[in-house]
Amino acid sequence: MCRKLGSGRSGTVYLAFHLELEEYRAIKVVPKAVSGYETFRKEALFLKELRHPGIPIVYDVEEDEDNSYLIEEYLEGESLYALVKRLGGLSVKMAVDFSIQLCRLIQFMYSANNPILHLDLQPKNLFVCGKTVRLTDFDHACHASDAGTFGRRYGTIGFAAPEQYEGGPLDGRTDIYAVGALLYYMCMGQPPGKEPDLAKLPSSRGLRRVVCGCMAAGKEMRYPSAQALLEALLELQAEVSEDAVQSQIIAVAGVKRGIGTTHTAVGLSDFLTRNGYPALYQESHESDAARNFAKNRNAKPDKNGIIRTGNVYIRPSYGKSVQMSYPYFPVIVKDFGTAWKEAGRELSGGGLFLLVCGGKWWEIDGTVHAARELSSFCRPILLFNHMDAGFRLSLPEDIGFLPVYYLPFFPNPIAAGRADACFREILTLETGDGNTWERLKRVRKRRGRFRGFLESPASGKASGPRIFP
Repeated sequence: MCRKLGSGRSGTVYLAFHLELEEYRAIKVVPKAVSGYETFRKEALFLKELRHPGIPIVYDVEEDEDNSYLIEEYLEGESLYALVKRLGGLSVKMAVDFSIQLCRLIQFMYSANNPILHLDLQPKNLFVCGKTVRLTDFDHACHASDAGTFGRRYGTIGFAAPEQYEGGPLDGRTDIYAVGALLYYMCMGQPPGKEPDLAKLPSSRGLRRVVCGCMAAGKEMRYPSAQALLEALLELQAEVSEDAVQSQIIAVAGVKRGIGTTHTAVGLSDFLTRNGYPALYQESHESDAARNFAKNRNAKPDKNGIIRTGNVYIRPSYGKSVQMSYPYFPVIVKDFGTAWKEAGRELSGGGLFLLVCGGKWWEIDGTVHAARELSSFCRPILLFNHMDAGFRLSLPEDIGFLPVYYLPFFPNPIAAGRADACFREILTLETGDGNTWERLKRVRKRRGRFRGFLESPASGKASGPRIFP
């Protein structure tokens, strides 16, 4: 046993390591004395008969005098509940992609010789591993042939269909209701309630039509099958793919050590998250700075290796030998340290590259050298640190076409301060036609859902974290 992963109504889950296979396993321990023991046995039997990439593998079921043990695949990632809580909501594209995966899962369960109903599709029972959704907790599941023999079968409030509370007959359309509720939840960041306000959804008639077709109070008004729902979701996927937004990369590099690259990158990450665009600060060079920062803030990494302190999400450099996936963030701010050539090559195809420069007499030669070399294959933004906007430098003509900004001194990178105006100006002005940021503005204007840093309130108060539409 390595450590305890969590506890539920019926038992406790532990992380274990298989010494011979050198693989992790999750072990669910359920005391035989608990009232949910029979439910646990039923869940184990369901899982053993299901073989699908979206369902954890059950390796064995053991028991002793006091407990039963379900030994299954260990899933690395986070629950859908944790993901949505962290980001405040998902993009429509991501929500639709996850819903398609879920629909295919329930379609697989219904295709069994004796179809299986899950009956508790809800955010805490869905695990996001990279871009894949895995379905867990089958303690409410039953065979379709048995669905009418147990009376009321309560699911989770906000996601369970009306017939689960009214004692009506259950069938595949009961799970379809939950898929619609989950789609609403992923887009809005909150459960839909008994009467979801479809007008609040992002402005897509296809999205509203799908949610409505899933969540009709009467089963006869819902999609008749998982296949029918899947076809509607695939149409919706094609509709939203035009506006799909990947994580936006901002590279930050300094012309020399000690110029303030990390301070600037952390400050920019904090600014973005405070103003509605959750950003991940990624340490893209070998350094202990991020770990030391977290240590002195008493912050610890989560299971994805991400550290949160204040509004800043930090992914330290774990070395090239460590391959770790991390959850989706709308913006990734990459701190390249002094590796400005590497940063320039990565951003040569587009994106924002902030070159943190020194403007003092003894620093200007290094700045000009880096700017000249970079300008041959990319377009860095020259950001002169610790210099007020009223100051003006005279640069050589051959690099005079590069954009120049002046970043004032700001002592605390994880709080609102004098740097905000500079960051806002850069992100507002450096948006030519076809640029990703310009596209984001058009998407937001068309959908009318988000207030971001480009139109942040004069009060400077942070809006809640939101994800790009």
